[in-house]
Amino acid sequence: MSKPKEELVKLIDDQPEDSSREEIVRELSFHIMVQRGLADSDASWVISDDEMGRRIRSWQR
Repeated sequence: MSKPKEELVKLIDDQPEDSSREEIVRELSFHIMVQRGLADSDASWVISDDEMGRRIRSWQR
């Protein structure tokens, strides 16, 4: 089994038995988003909170 598949199978196996499909999909999506965020951070593809605040304020104009 490939590493990503093994990782996702383990995440599914770790869910409570009474989890709904939606809960499982939500957990898988969250895991993937966290992994992408960590990869972005490792690659220094991040901006400061101040810069994000400036960008958001510029959208509101």
